[in-house]
Amino acid sequence: MEVSLIPTSSPKVIDESLKNIAQQIEAQSPTLSVLLARQLRYNLQQTLVEVTVTQPREFNVLEEFIIRAGIEFDPPPTIEELASVLGLDPIFIQSTVTTLQALQTLEVKPTITVTSEGRLFYEKGTVPQPPYSTQLYAIADPLENKLVFQSEPLNDVMLKLPDLGKYVTINTFIDISSLRLEEIQESIKTSGLGLHVPESGKILSSYNIVAPTKIVSRNISLFVICDVLEDKLSIQLRKGKQILETASNWLEVQYAEGKVSWDELHQS
Repeated sequence: MEVSLIPTSSPKVIDESLKNIAQQIEAQSPTLSVLLARQLRYNLQQTLVEVTVTQPREFNVLEEFIIRAGIEFDPPPTIEELASVLGLDPIFIQSTVTTLQALQTLEVKPTITVTSEGRLFYEKGTVPQPPYSTQLYAIADPLENKLVFQSEPLNDVMLKLPDLGKYVTINTFIDISSLRLEEIQESIKTSGLGLHVPESGKILSSYNIVAPTKIVSRNISLFVICDVLEDKLSIQLRKGKQILETASNWLEVQYAEGKVSWDELHQS
């Protein structure tokens, strides 16, 4: 997106750390001129959450025999009867039955009675494992309007840079606690952590916030680029050399609507 040309009577403002990138931009075309390149900071939201994950595993031989007996025998056998059929000590059958009952695949009865959930798992050749919990950091980025999860926290560093929020009103942060489980599942899935993989039976079943949200600052580069030939300018927000397309388009709209002051941006 391009917006109307801003006044060019003011001298260029190029931060020393961004001079090389500004020169590279201008080298792309003789009509391009970087009018402003500033290092700024903006705030991200970091929240520690605990997620619970369930994941099936394959039956072992004894578990399969026990559940098969509960499904096929009529009437269902007792532990002692099945131990006699298999030629095993009842204590081995009892131990495995107790495990399967805890996993809700067998009902707690004197006879070996398979639950509806147990039948479904039997068809798949798997049994649910006890759920486990792990802690993750939810990182909400208001500029990119996205939520990602990672296992390690962002480094909390003090940046002595002007705040981008001083020049433009940035989108409201995401309220993690208000998100539906399905939204959390999708964000964790796209974060590539392997904690929510429904096709393999691995399901993130719940989440809860375990620590207050922290605000963490990160640096960002703002470029204002004039195309002299077209008499137009473009505004870019960058992380390193990466152009944040969505954030850049959003900032151009803010400028076009008069919500960003060139004079304020130009102040060194």
